[in-house]
Amino acid sequence: MKHLIMGTAGHIDHGKTALIKALTNIECDTHKEEKIRGITINLGFAHIELPNGQSIGIIDVPGHKDFVNTMVAGASGNDFVMLVIAADSGIMPQTVEHLNVMKILGIKKGFVALTKIDLVDEELLEIVEQEVADFIKGTFLEEFPIIKVSSKTGYGIEELKQLLVKISEEIPQRPTGDVFRMYIDRIFTVKGFGTVVNGSVISGKLRDNEKVYLLPNAKKLRIRRMERHGTQVEEITAGDRASLNLIGLNKENFSRGMLISNMPLQTTDMIDAKITLFNHNSSFGRWSQAIFLLGTLQAQAKIHLIDKEILKPRQSGIVQIHLDSPCIAFYGDKFVLRNTSSELTLGGGIVLDAHPLHHRRRNENVINKLYKIASGDISELIATEVRKSLYPLNYEYIAKKLNLPEEKIREIIFKSIPEDISILSSDKNIFLFKKEEKSRTEKRILENLKEYHKKNPFLETGKTFKELVGLFGMKNDSSNDKWIQIIMKKLEDEGKIKQIQNTWALKTHKLNISKDDEKQIAFVENYFKNSGMKTPLLSDLCSIAEKKGYNDKKIKQIIGLLINKGKLCNIDGNFIHSSVINGAREKLLKYLNDNPQGIKISEFRDLIEGNRKICLLMLTQFDSEGITIRKGDYRVITEKGYKEIGR
Repeated sequence: MKHLIMGTAGHIDHGKTALIKALTNIECDTHKEEKIRGITINLGFAHIELPNGQSIGIIDVPGHKDFVNTMVAGASGNDFVMLVIAADSGIMPQTVEHLNVMKILGIKKGFVALTKIDLVDEELLEIVEQEVADFIKGTFLEEFPIIKVSSKTGYGIEELKQLLVKISEEIPQRPTGDVFRMYIDRIFTVKGFGTVVNGSVISGKLRDNEKVYLLPNAKKLRIRRMERHGTQVEEITAGDRASLNLIGLNKENFSRGMLISNMPLQTTDMIDAKITLFNHNSSFGRWSQAIFLLGTLQAQAKIHLIDKEILKPRQSGIVQIHLDSPCIAFYGDKFVLRNTSSELTLGGGIVLDAHPLHHRRRNENVINKLYKIASGDISELIATEVRKSLYPLNYEYIAKKLNLPEEKIREIIFKSIPEDISILSSDKNIFLFKKEEKSRTEKRILENLKEYHKKNPFLETGKTFKELVGLFGMKNDSSNDKWIQIIMKKLEDEGKIKQIQNTWALKTHKLNISKDDEKQIAFVENYFKNSGMKTPLLSDLCSIAEKKGYNDKKIKQIIGLLINKGKLCNIDGNFIHSSVINGAREKLLKYLNDNPQGIKISEFRDLIEGNRKICLLMLTQFDSEGITIRKGDYRVITEKGYKEIGR
């Protein structure tokens, strides 16, 4: 079953609400003020069950000029429109305005319902019908029928229902996308149930066991009950009119423009867009102000023309829009612009980039790229996201950011991505990276390894993967690890680096230890070995080495070599020869095997005949090895310690 919403449009008192009641037997004007004044003020909702099994949601919008903002909120989720024109009145101001709004919101399907035909004679009806046909010529409604109806007599109602069946079968189901979004157009409290919100689902799917978020403040909520057209369901999807009974939401937490999503979404107060002005007397200069309407959101906007000095009526242009309040927007979202007094609908447009960089100057390169996006070039849209990032982006992230299917993103990546973007791929992962940043990253890794080898000439090994990741100051997460792994694999395949033990080194790196180096290495090792149970001091070693003509830098490099080969142990910046530690370990474990109550520091000092400092360092080492554990003043042997002695 498809999930479709039909919206109404048309001037006040042209019979929209009456026609919906004749179709569905549902009264949309439910508010007290609406009944008193006899006009629609708020959005009304109904649905119709068609003979072909389809259930179409219907949104009744107000036709009065004072409530165009409400009309826009209702029209944003429509799949097709029923433009209502009264036969006794003909085309009126809001007839024109509503049709313009429908065009700017990208609605492509619909029809005209010519109402109140019982109030006119055949001659006038024929004149009005021709007037309407001329009016819709050149619009998306031109190829659709004009249905003559009377809500009072029932004339044409069955024909209208058959047309709805035909449209429901022909109109495609809108793409869902991965991100669930439902603007809240009504909120109320039901005794015993709590807060209920209504809205049109404009993208994504939601199941009743999922967590949801109230945006833009990302408040986490839970679903108690979910309904579509008044019937409880387990899932709602794009194209549904839905009701959600939510736990965690109070009416006082709500403000107009909020929406429900299945994930926290990044807000924006600046967007790149393509706009079109309607045929009126207003032009846009380089900077203009307007009211920005997206879904149920209403915000003050400053509009910066990017590709023109002036935008005249019926012209289109590329702009950057600055909003006075945070907004949730995606590429492809349609919006409406009204003048600052909210008396006139100026035009509207489509979001090209919901999170752009600030275009302080008019840059021809930026303009050309935005033209490509405006023409539907998704590869340019993907590239724009990548260019804004310091690090590679995986294609799943890009799909979510743009709310486009992953399969579509993947297909475009390998088909037509702009040449300044590199693809980093493995069997399971695909990342996109700016080519210049990719080259810079590779160069940084190679230069860092070169510098490391220069500082550590006696080490055969290089840097660990974790150390190389740390070069880029990124969050430690699996996604960052994956793209760096791909780059490392590429460098390895190109013969630039090699893996040694658990480290990476330059492919050209080799140990060149001369006889003089061997002599110095032996000198340093013997110094630590001969120190025995006296804590060896690096300052003493450097002093003795200086007299032999050995420099401090070389001594420290040799210490690194000895640590790497397991000859020295670094304990909190103190270096002790492994033979000394091994001897002390053997004595300690033998003692603890015979004395399970443990050993004090003073007893350990007597056992190994060492000073207090070296005893503390060794016990720290043995604790870190897991063969002993501290309990008060005692060190006690562990299970691992018992295994060391074969027990």
